Amino acid sequence: MFIVFEGIDGTGKSTIARRLAKELEDEGFEVFLTQEPTKTWIGKDVRRAIEEEKNGYTQALLFFADRAEHVKEIERKKEKIVLCDRYVYSTFAYQGAQLEKETGIENALQWLERVYEPMRLDPDLVFLITVDPEKGIKRIYGREKKEKFERVEFLKRVQEIYMLIAERYHFDVIDGNRELEEIYEEIRKKVEKKIKGENP
Repeated sequence: MFIVFEGIDGTGKSTIARRLAKELEDEGFEVFLTQEPTKTWIGKDVRRAIEEEKNGYTQALLFFADRAEHVKEIERKKEKIVLCDRYVYSTFAYQGAQLEKETGIENALQWLERVYEPMRLDPDLVFLITVDPEKGIKRIYGREKKEKFERVEFLKRVQEIYMLIAERYHFDVIDGNRELEEIYEEIRKKVEKKIKGENP
């Protein structure tokens, strides 16, 4: 089983993925917890490209190089429950937002989808956790730090793109503006149903 957690910065998805992995392992399931960018040397190059603010095409292509190897690893773990913190949909949303000014969002998404197609591996379940960008940023940096207006506006657009593709890829959209415990319990129950073969 392959489960993905998506959302803008500050949704709590990483914390939820780690907690769920531990709980499932405690229940006796074999779990493979992973993330994108990966912790490989390619993943490190992805992070460097982001830090150096390389253009959207450069970032996207590095993400896909990292993902091409990552997909193979996920396929090797297919007998386990794979929990992935970010996947291709993050590239669609974040790099889509970067490329939008040059090509328009639909053209950007079409290009990103074409690059992804040869390595495509669809998850069994995708949780998109949404949150008000201002709230997400406060969760990350604390109330003492004021993030630049441009960052907030960028995350708003990223989340809009997430919602644009949510219906296309059948995401389970979760309201992340609530307490983390409440969000976690909702996701945990839906994962349990999926494991049992029920419709979450």
